[in-house]
Amino acid sequence: MANRDFLPKMYTRKIIKKIIALNVIIYMCLGIILPSKLFAAQTKYPYSQGSLNNYPGYENLIKNLQSKHPNWNFTILDTGLDWNEVIKNETVASHGRNLIYYTNNGNWVCSTCGDRLYDSGRWKCASESAVAYYMDPRNWLNESNIFQFENLAYNGDIQNIDGVNKIISTVPWAKGNTITYIKTDGTTGTLNKSYAQVIMEAAKEAGISPYHLAARIKQEQGVNSTASSTGRGDNATYKGYYNFLNIQATGGDIIGNALKYAKTQEWDNPEKSIIGGAKFIASAYISRGQSTLYLQKFDVDNSDGSLYYHQYMQNVSAALSEGNTVRTSYEAMGLLNSNINFVIPVFKNMPTEASPSPAGLSTVTQNVKVTGNGVAIRSEKSTSSSEITKVNTGDVLLRIETAGSQEGGYYWDKVVLPDGRKGYIARNFITQIEDVTNVNLSAIANVNVNLRNGPGTVGTRVMTTITSGQSVTIIETGKYNGLDGYNWSRIKLSNGTQGYLVSDYLTEVAQTTYQIAYVNCNDDGKVNIRSGIGTGHSVVTSVRKNNKVTVLQKAAGTANGYTWDKIVTADGLEGYIANTYLRYEDNKPAENNATSNSQGNKPLDINGDGKISLLDAYDVLSSIKQKKAYDKALDFNNDGKVSLLDVYDILSFIKNK
Repeated sequence: MANRDFLPKMYTRKIIKKIIALNVIIYMCLGIILPSKLFAAQTKYPYSQGSLNNYPGYENLIKNLQSKHPNWNFTILDTGLDWNEVIKNETVASHGRNLIYYTNNGNWVCSTCGDRLYDSGRWKCASESAVAYYMDPRNWLNESNIFQFENLAYNGDIQNIDGVNKIISTVPWAKGNTITYIKTDGTTGTLNKSYAQVIMEAAKEAGISPYHLAARIKQEQGVNSTASSTGRGDNATYKGYYNFLNIQATGGDIIGNALKYAKTQEWDNPEKSIIGGAKFIASAYISRGQSTLYLQKFDVDNSDGSLYYHQYMQNVSAALSEGNTVRTSYEAMGLLNSNINFVIPVFKNMPTEASPSPAGLSTVTQNVKVTGNGVAIRSEKSTSSSEITKVNTGDVLLRIETAGSQEGGYYWDKVVLPDGRKGYIARNFITQIEDVTNVNLSAIANVNVNLRNGPGTVGTRVMTTITSGQSVTIIETGKYNGLDGYNWSRIKLSNGTQGYLVSDYLTEVAQTTYQIAYVNCNDDGKVNIRSGIGTGHSVVTSVRKNNKVTVLQKAAGTANGYTWDKIVTADGLEGYIANTYLRYEDNKPAENNATSNSQGNKPLDINGDGKISLLDAYDVLSSIKQKKAYDKALDFNNDGKVSLLDVYDILSFIKNK
């Protein structure tokens, strides 16, 4: 055994077994072994007129589709999930969960991640508005884009090899009646089948739509194919192995990891790869309730007891593009009027109108100064529109939208006048200046409330939703009082985003019973925020050292040897944290000290071997098991007792040092 000298010789096999058991216990404490559970009240029912009255915009869209395609059937998936919580879980809960192609900029891109590149350097983190646009089913309930909601079970009545051929007809490498491939020894092999035949047989065997399978392969491999389908591999290790569906293609080396998985499955020719991949999709996704392209991209079905984490692809537009490929195939074969089943998700508290495309958005919250005299503020984006007022050099305005294109020779930006009126000004007469603010107050939201790009409910856009308990900084107040019946405050979020909300929905920290705390862990570590009390609950998000949270309820419960506080993160995500990882003193971040334990003291070398290791954790665990009297030498976190908290903190120290 290569690592036989990892432990001192004094440790016997019996002790080694105990240490292995300790690993299991520790992982259980961290929630790595226990399954994550997060449930919402979800139901499915056939669509009928009036059944969607509580979900704005759906009814007319589905009725229109039914009138054009009477044979289409619609099943409603009532997710029971709050729309705003869904968007937060798909974005700020885990940056990089949804990606947009790297050529996109502006409102398409996450403001926190900016130009950071993901997955081979060709993807950026998608913004909340981009995710909302692609996730909002109402944007796609039309004849062109409906097929991302198609039920992907095998349907031999309408699915055939002609349709598969049409889907892959534009893919040069998939043409022909035989398949030529590279074997693992570098020689050439031949299969007396076409790709269309293999796809049909694989789909039928797996019980999934062959059109879905063909479209997925086309999406993953593209027109020119990739190293995961050529057999050449990135190196000799993976020569002759294939992964047409890019199963397990994750991390920094996407193709390498895909081929590594293919080798473990012995997918040494295209047929094995396609059949194996089809079975993987069927068992890992469709049988778990993710029976549409939409649900594979956005995991909002809890049939498997979890949400958000089990998503096939990171490309935020993948479900749309694959669905459109399938739709094109149906149309080419004259099957659009066939008996096709669609599953349409609905969410609670959706906005009245469908989420707009970021391409049409230009929302900002910034101050500008006028650089000309007698400059007109107009009611519309045109020199012929009515004039609201005139402004002069030095006047300061609030800009809330920037134009993406010229109209009548000018870029017209939307601005707010000091009295709250809104209009448009030609951009060449203004210049951006530093924020004009009048306060700097820490506050929390006392209700769930919309954050708008400007003051007022009329003429502004909702940028995101602030969660009750979420901490913010008020930077301007008293300037726009009485506008649309409310007083408005300008705030800044932890990620730098600014906007306006109703002043009454904010409470200064000094006046609230809630308490601000800071995450306290090692410099490079993260602490998990969980959906319930205990490590058996799913991870909502992970928070780094010194990140600010609002404590909604201290000592909400105990589990796994910890006391748990209910908190809201600075991003507005609600959950529970073991309070040993919170620091309350003076509401200030902990000092930067990578070698301190949770109490700020030098960590204890329990067994005196000169290092902190699993052996120290084992000694603590042994003392607990034997119910020995308190021994300060075993009190790793210096909390006055020897408990599983010491074991947990030792492991955290080892992991993060």
